[in-house]
Amino acid sequence: METKIGLEVNQTQGWRLGLKNLFSRENSKWWKTSRWWVQSLVWMLITNGVLLLLLFLLPFISATFEGVNPEDLEDIPDGITAFFSLAAISMPIGVVILLQGSIIDEKTLGTAEWVLSKPVSRTAFILSKLIAHALGILVTYVILQSTIAYGLISASQSKPIPILNYVKGSLLLALGLFFYLTLTLMLEVLFEKRTSVLGVALGVALGGALLINLFPALAFITPFAFPNMIPVVVQGLTPPGFLFFLPLISTAFMSLVFLAVAIWRFNHKPL
Repeated sequence: METKIGLEVNQTQGWRLGLKNLFSRENSKWWKTSRWWVQSLVWMLITNGVLLLLLFLLPFISATFEGVNPEDLEDIPDGITAFFSLAAISMPIGVVILLQGSIIDEKTLGTAEWVLSKPVSRTAFILSKLIAHALGILVTYVILQSTIAYGLISASQSKPIPILNYVKGSLLLALGLFFYLTLTLMLEVLFEKRTSVLGVALGVALGGALLINLFPALAFITPFAFPNMIPVVVQGLTPPGFLFFLPLISTAFMSLVFLAVAIWRFNHKPL
C-alpha cells in the first residue's frame, strides 16, 4: 500500500519571515496568561471606577446624608469629560509601564538572540510585538473600558449618547495610545536599560500637559491636547477644518516614524 504525505512548504521570505509564529508567541502572552484580565480589571477600576463614583455615588451621598451641599457637585465634570480626560491622561502611562522591558528583557536574558537564530527576520520580531500589544491594548484598554463607560454615562443621563461621536472619541484615544506604544518600542531598541526607557517615555506622557501650556503650538502637532480634545469630539462640538485634523495626522505620522526607527535600528544593531 502506497502512502502519500503532502508537505506544505513555507515560502515566506524577506521581512515577513517568521512573523506568523512570532505573533502567535507574543499574542499568547496576552490571551493565554492572566495579563488580559488583570489589565482589564485594573483599568476598569481606574477609569470606570472613578466614573461610577462621580456619576452615581457622589450624588447618592449628597441626597442621603446631611451636610453635603448639592451645589458642590456642580463643579464635577460630566461623564464624557471625566472618562475620556482621565483615560487620555492615565492610559498612556499604563502603556509605557506595560511595554517597558518587553525587548530589553529579551536581549538581557538572551531570548532575543535565541529567537533570531531561527528562520525569522528582525523586522518580524518588532512587528510581532507591535501587533500583539496593539491588539491587547485596543481590546482591554479602549473597547472594553469605552463600552462600560458608555453604559454608565447613558444610564446617568437616562438616554444613550450619540454612538458615532462616541466611537470617534474612542478611536482618538486608541490613536494616542498607539503613539506611546510605538514610542516605547523605539526607546526599547535604542536604550539598554529600563530606567532610560521609563524616564523618557514617562517624561513625554506626564510632561505633555505642561509643554502645551508653555508652548501652545504643540497642541496642533502632538497628542498632548487629546485629554481636552476627545471630550469635545464626543459631545459633537468639533469645529471643522484642517487645524482639527492636524494633530491627528501628525500623531499618526510620528507613530510611523517611531516604528520605522525601531525597525531600522534593530536591524543594524548587534544584540
